[in-house]
Amino acid sequence: MRLYLGVLLGLFTLIIHAQQNSYTLSGYVKDKASGENLWGVNIVLGASKGTTTNDYGFYSITLKEGTYKLLVTYVGFGAIEKTIVLDKDKKVDLQLDEDSSQLEEVVITSSQATKNIKSTEMSVVSLKTSTIKKLPTGLGEVDILKSIQLLPGVSNVSEGSTGFNVRGGTADQNLILLDEATIFNASHLLGLFSVFNADVIKDVKLYKGAIPATFGGRLSSVLDIKQREGNLKKFNGELGIGLISSRGLIQGPINKGDKEEGRGSYILAGRTSYIDLFASLSEDLKDTKVSFYDINMKVNYNLNKKNRLFLSGYFGRDNFEIKNVVGNNYGNTSLTLRWTSELSEKLFFQSSAVYSKYDYKIDALTSGAEYRWKSNITNYNFKPRLNWFMGSGNTLKTGVDFTYYNFNPGEIESLNNSSVTSQKFQDKFALEFAPYVDFKNKISDNLSLQYGLRWSNFKRIGNEKIAVYENGSPLSYNTTLDLFDENKVIKEINYASGDVIKSFNNFEPRISARYLWNGSNSIKVSYNKNYQYLHLISNSASATPLDIWAPSGPFLKPQSSNQFAIGYFKTLKNNAYDFSIETYYKDLNDVTDFVDGADLLFEDNIETQVVQGNGRAYGLEFLLNKNKGRLTGWLSYTLAKTERKILGINNNAYYPSNSDQLHELNLVGMYKLNKRWDFGANFVFGSGKPITYPTGKFVQNGLIVADYDGRNGNRLPAFHKLDISATLNPKKGNRGKWIFSIANLYNRKNASTIYFREKVETINDIDVSAGRTEASKFSFLGIVPSVTYEYKF
Repeated sequence: MRLYLGVLLGLFTLIIHAQQNSYTLSGYVKDKASGENLWGVNIVLGASKGTTTNDYGFYSITLKEGTYKLLVTYVGFGAIEKTIVLDKDKKVDLQLDEDSSQLEEVVITSSQATKNIKSTEMSVVSLKTSTIKKLPTGLGEVDILKSIQLLPGVSNVSEGSTGFNVRGGTADQNLILLDEATIFNASHLLGLFSVFNADVIKDVKLYKGAIPATFGGRLSSVLDIKQREGNLKKFNGELGIGLISSRGLIQGPINKGDKEEGRGSYILAGRTSYIDLFASLSEDLKDTKVSFYDINMKVNYNLNKKNRLFLSGYFGRDNFEIKNVVGNNYGNTSLTLRWTSELSEKLFFQSSAVYSKYDYKIDALTSGAEYRWKSNITNYNFKPRLNWFMGSGNTLKTGVDFTYYNFNPGEIESLNNSSVTSQKFQDKFALEFAPYVDFKNKISDNLSLQYGLRWSNFKRIGNEKIAVYENGSPLSYNTTLDLFDENKVIKEINYASGDVIKSFNNFEPRISARYLWNGSNSIKVSYNKNYQYLHLISNSASATPLDIWAPSGPFLKPQSSNQFAIGYFKTLKNNAYDFSIETYYKDLNDVTDFVDGADLLFEDNIETQVVQGNGRAYGLEFLLNKNKGRLTGWLSYTLAKTERKILGINNNAYYPSNSDQLHELNLVGMYKLNKRWDFGANFVFGSGKPITYPTGKFVQNGLIVADYDGRNGNRLPAFHKLDISATLNPKKGNRGKWIFSIANLYNRKNASTIYFREKVETINDIDVSAGRTEASKFSFLGIVPSVTYEYKF
């Protein structure tokens, strides 16, 4: 650690010395039409000196005195070129126009392709909402999470689901952030829709590897989603009406007066479904209720030229009910309050206070045994951060993440004086403290580095009673029977509020390097060490509304991973095409899986139902983009393998993880016929996911019980489908457009699961057992046409 800090201090000293007799150009880059700040804009001065705007549109670059050509480029916007005489520190704000002059549609512009080659970032993909909206929709809704599943290294957990796996990781190993707030369950309607309304989303960035030290807490990926800030110049709105749901949005300036821009702005968006209206028309579904809604909001206000406040929030819920059988209600709530301050032309400070909660309840409505099961997870974050634009392509980010967790694993409430006994399981509490430093260092025009260090301290704290087990462990492995036995609880230790039950301290180094030659070829390498202190206790491959989150503690170790990656990146034909090929290897430690026959829902001591072990994931990813012309899009292919090895599972041998998928191919195309018509299509192919088939059966107490041997030893059939869309844009002067789409065009019956049941034959109008078992395939969705009307005012 001392050596690391010494090297860092030495580099800072050299940089400061090199910047003598230099000046700084800084400012903000905005969308000219709305006044919103633009994130990730490329700023280049001279032949090779450049930077990008931060999350709030701020840039800063320090160069020697002189005259420079300034070039500003951004996806979907026209470029700016101007001459800058740098003879003193200067503040220059820039406004970009949307590039609507070209007939051709650009998915990833040439400037973005160049950035992919020159940036130190690897295993990172950025998608603009404008690109996502050109992809075919499912059930009439543009979906951010389903869009990223079309990228290499990312696969869905099941057909039609918004849950995703990244490089062999599980769904809970993805950190999903909406304006810095953690979203624990990102699905509506059990995975048919994501909780993210594309109308209000500004940018989406997915880190599959080379995760900066500014992020922590998950092993596999970070999905960083940012909401729009609202129009600073004028009031306007949007409406969208589909077959399943509708949505609306309004935005406008605050305290504008007779000025061009307001002191602030706001944006408010809402979305709701009306499936119940159609269900009521069906005799089979008239007693079923299915619905969801969500609300997004954001307000920002300029206190003065250098200080700004932001308040953003998300509120969403789902409701599912079968009359007199079952009811389920779940949802997310998040609030983020941020303050940004331009301390100087080189120092930018931001501080965020974040609240996030996910909760659910399920009502069992069987007469005489009615009860309600409730659970939630709540966290509070405080995140101060300092950006130092040091000049010459060098940037330092440093800060601290403070997080307080409150886990309510579950409580049972008796309803209608039923026979069920009310019960409250113990709440669990934790604190996480993580200081970090992340440094981008340009060594030369050819070689750039990004490296950082994160130190995470996680404390499991009381108020809680902790069981003490015989033999010091909740489970013992029975070698004779090849299964786990629960150990006896010999006593309980009562920890008072704030007492430290268990503490973990870990260093998480991160480093990536880029070597560039010829301006169109680069090689990148990266290494990441990550720790995850939260565990999703589930026996399902995808997230469900009933998932239970548990913190690390005396009997659950933190999960950890080491990931190595190397990639080659190239542009072709004057940036008309670019492609990349990456390979990675990731080892996993102390990953969690459930024991055979686990009961996860009604268990206070959850450590008796899970075991931990190791895993590995490795693969090859290929991506080819076509960036220019009427036809744009991409082709991606992933070859991957992920396995686990846990004592007591699969005869103690390696077995495929639930997320294992050997092949995945995605072909995405968008075609601009003319100013009125846009067409889109995407084809997806994936080899079968793992599944465990029964190997036999036996009769117990008159019931037929399936027998299993091993874990994930079988495969579902291969998955493939084709989605298409057509968009009719409005004539000049009109504001409405129509979007037509067909999901699963050729009605492929993809298997969501395979189940087994007794074969039944009808003899003399009487159903009798045929004495054998048959396999049946459950297909979730067939062909799904949809139409949506959108109107802007």
